[in-house]
Amino acid sequence: MNFDKLLAKKYGPYLVVFAAAIGVYSLIYLFSDGFSINAHNWWNNYSRQAYSWLNGRLDLPENRPYLEIAMFNGRYYISFPPFPSVVLLPFVALFGYNTPDHFIAFGFALLSTMFAYKIAATLLKDKKYAIFFSLFLVLGTNYLHISLWGSVWYLAQNMAFAFTLMAFYFALSEKKNHSILSLFFMCAAMGCRPFNALYLPVLLWLLYRREGGPAPQFIKKLLVYAIPAIMLGAFFMWLNYARFGSIFEFGHNYLPEFTIDPDGQFHFSRVPRNLQMMFFERDIAHGILNGFPFVGQVGFAFWLASPIVISFVVYLVIWVMKMRDPIEENRVENDPIVWLILVLVVLHLFAFSFHRTLGGRQFGSRYAADSLPAIFLGLMLILSKLKLSVNHVYANIAPMLFGLLINFHGTIMFFIFYFPQVLRPWG
Repeated sequence: MNFDKLLAKKYGPYLVVFAAAIGVYSLIYLFSDGFSINAHNWWNNYSRQAYSWLNGRLDLPENRPYLEIAMFNGRYYISFPPFPSVVLLPFVALFGYNTPDHFIAFGFALLSTMFAYKIAATLLKDKKYAIFFSLFLVLGTNYLHISLWGSVWYLAQNMAFAFTLMAFYFALSEKKNHSILSLFFMCAAMGCRPFNALYLPVLLWLLYRREGGPAPQFIKKLLVYAIPAIMLGAFFMWLNYARFGSIFEFGHNYLPEFTIDPDGQFHFSRVPRNLQMMFFERDIAHGILNGFPFVGQVGFAFWLASPIVISFVVYLVIWVMKMRDPIEENRVENDPIVWLILVLVVLHLFAFSFHRTLGGRQFGSRYAADSLPAIFLGLMLILSKLKLSVNHVYANIAPMLFGLLINFHGTIMFFIFYFPQVLRPWG
């Protein structure tokens, strides 16, 4: 069977993207010196929380300092946003604490790959282009690094990444009842990474564009569509209040590292240094050539870790020039949603710059990877307006390969350097 015949089949494109993703992930497992898909996850905060829930309690029976446990009113709590524990409930019922977290992370990576393809195919109307750009997003960016490890920090980002892509896809779908799924999955993403709430306006605009009609009528429909999401959000607020006395408090402010810091979790004084690292840090040689992963306040620019950002900016410039083309028949259509995405991504990165760290022990620019689903959507919207040739699209092969190689090698070096520290608790 040739490639075109494979793509013509209903599930052919998914076989291609899954095969490519599985191949790259398998090589990382192979060269990562002991890290594998079935390795035990010592950083299993979400499994421990789900285990406590199944045993009728909200707190943990004991403190495990290496797990970053929040202490409040003499009790110990998991401080991270809770939705990953909801996902893990059936796994905990089967496996107890020893849930297959790396395998679950791998499953969400494939889910991200699938929905990235579906978004691209919906907007570009070309299966080959959709395959390429979905693999660019998943394998050629810093998402490759965060999608492998089932630890508490990475698993939440991985799930939020997938849920955000799912929310965007179901907002783009032609089926109006998919609005229910779109809003629910966005709420789920917010329950993994709260800052993802910034992209709710994009979702609502997409839904309004599909639904049409007067604004009051749309709002009435939206309230009905949002019932499952509202119920999930109410659960988050109840859980926060029951544990910490505030519907807005997940518990991170009660982590020891923030309670002993006079500036707390977020502070404006950190903005200049964090923005410098996110946008201008270029110390790639330190991490790549010397085999020493980036840790704490060392990193490099997020657009180098994820060069799809460069493609987004380049095509944004091309798109603006095409909109202003002096020849009327060459002009392309404007799309305000792209500009909204651009503004929200900047706000997202600015919000991260207040944080005490930009990801702690990591490779690349981990926090900034949360913005990639929105950047991907913006890129696909732009490309859907441009009349691009094959050569124009595949000019992205160079940045895609750069992103793949740097994240592939850096991730392997990360696991080799920190093994057994990252895979087993220290201190």
